[in-house]
Amino acid sequence: MTFGASLLAKLDFTVAIQHTPDRADRRKWVKSVVKRMRAERADIAIDVVEDKKREGCWPTYLRCLKAVSSASHHLVLQDDVTVCKDFLACVGEIIHVRPRSLISLYTSSRQVYAARRRGDSWIQDSSVAGLALIWPRELIGEFIRWQEDHIAQAFPGDDLRVSMWLIKTSKPIFATVPSLAQHLGSEASVVGLNARSKVAACYIGDKRSAIGIDWSQGLRFPLKDRTQILVESWRYYRNGRPHQAQA
Repeated sequence: MTFGASLLAKLDFTVAIQHTPDRADRRKWVKSVVKRMRAERADIAIDVVEDKKREGCWPTYLRCLKAVSSASHHLVLQDDVTVCKDFLACVGEIIHVRPRSLISLYTSSRQVYAARRRGDSWIQDSSVAGLALIWPRELIGEFIRWQEDHIAQAFPGDDLRVSMWLIKTSKPIFATVPSLAQHLGSEASVVGLNARSKVAACYIGDKRSAIGIDWSQGLRFPLKDRTQILVESWRYYRNGRPHQAQA
């Protein structure tokens, strides 16, 4: 049994997929990624959280987070994702290396190129791209409570809520190098935020496995991305209760 497979058997993590089911492309992508994960581990807990009423990104993402049970970790995927070979086993290796950190399996940061030149397997990202995030269970409740106190209810962003929480609480988020997930919907956004640049700076590929990557490289002192989130997003931030949406 490989290192990754042995960890997969031992670690307790669940999966939730944020899904807009009225889009044919997204139904196809979800079916494909679920099939790949089931082929790897038939009993993995996968909850496809559907936005049937088009409530928006944030309400659906919140339901994804709440889909965690007593698992130690919770992997939240968006529905326009493809993943590498041996994906779940690779997730097991990564959780073992950084068990208490929020981890992104996808990043478009240009710092990836510098990290690769150094031989590093990590960067410290500056904000969240929520395509594929590994959440330690204890951080989920902390984040949900924080955003209830500090982010206006009407703010539609899911990634940006998480980013603001990380910034204001000085928590890091680390991204794997290479990315183990790729963004298929960069030009098929549900909310119209299309951009060709919204793809992984370095994706390992659907047919390649990340098992065996030395995740200790760059673990202690990773390069840091310096990208800032949009200034206008901060108008939804409050120092504390009460808060209401602004017109």
